[in-house]
Amino acid sequence: MKLPYAKSPCSQCPFRKDTLKGWLGRERMTEITEAHSFVCHKKTDMQCAGHMLLNQQNNTFVEMAARFRIELELRGRELLFNNVSDCIEHHADRN
Repeated sequence: MKLPYAKSPCSQCPFRKDTLKGWLGRERMTEITEAHSFVCHKKTDMQCAGHMLLNQQNNTFVEMAARFRIELELRGRELLFNNVSDCIEHHADRN
């Protein structure tokens, strides 16, 4: 079974450490990170690799794949923030 997901964070993924500081704001980034899943903003028919890598088992898509014993081929974790809090703070700070 092939699932619709991006395998790595795109160049404009909001979960990347090199994203524009203050880009989405604290409130919007909090909403996104608290969502059960998130569709890639560039590949709108696929789940976002950044959200899956950052949220891991708190992402419904990751949890579903695990239940069906489907291994996701995700890569690029090193490009992302270490945790959700760091990601939110980066987007909250407009300096």
